[in-house]
Amino acid sequence: IEGIELINATTEMNSKKTVILSSFGKFGSKWSSLYAPDLMIQVTLSGQLAILMVIEAIELAGIPVVSGNTDGIVILCPRNRYEDLQQIIKWWEDVANFQTEETSYKSIYISSVSNYIALKTNDEFKLKGFYGNPGLQKNPTSTICSEALTELIKNNIPIEHTVRNCTDITKFVTVRNVRGGAEKNRVYLGKVVRWYYAEKEKGCINYINSGNKVPKSDGAKPLMDLPETFPTDINYDRYIEDTVDMLYDIAYLKKPTQLKFF
Repeated sequence: IEGIELINATTEMNSKKTVILSSFGKFGSKWSSLYAPDLMIQVTLSGQLAILMVIEAIELAGIPVVSGNTDGIVILCPRNRYEDLQQIIKWWEDVANFQTEETSYKSIYISSVSNYIALKTNDEFKLKGFYGNPGLQKNPTSTICSEALTELIKNNIPIEHTVRNCTDITKFVTVRNVRGGAEKNRVYLGKVVRWYYAEKEKGCINYINSGNKVPKSDGAKPLMDLPETFPTDINYDRYIEDTVDMLYDIAYLKKPTQLKFF
């Protein structure tokens, strides 16, 4: 029963959050009855200034701030400065009239402010942006790569092991919305295209209107209907290479120093 109650409460929370955020978005639309640019600026500017205020205070205290976003910051706090940090946060909460929540990480690997992998102290992962679970709001993009990343970071399981031992085709699939529709080899695929990367697959998927290539569709094999059996032509090397590229993006692997030419 507790599990059902939690699911219901989470669904209700996310629904209300969507309504609130969408209402705020309409503040900036001149075609909306909620159009109020002054309120939009007031919300965004006040929040940004408040975040900059606490970042400045933390940095002036000699505690490094790794990154900042509209609703949070990441701090690399030395263990012997933790009490100092708590005092600064408490002071800022009183001055700015905000309440904060703290999440502690063992490690964090950042591609950009909105795209990162963080391992919490309780060994749970926080995955954002490219690396997160797309759920129902985003189209999936080779989620096996993110799974291979997390298995490597947390359990030191080689990428190849995770990729080659997966038998869930949905984790290899990429779904993309294509304006005007797409085709491959003169076969119409529709406006929402699903594919996986297959061995010996030639060519790419193209836009019907312009003939241009759909991004990242080289070697893509259309999969508009999920098969009853797992395909035997998965291009595992492609997924492994993509995962390695992601490791460089999040600085888990370091790129060799580039030569300087004069």
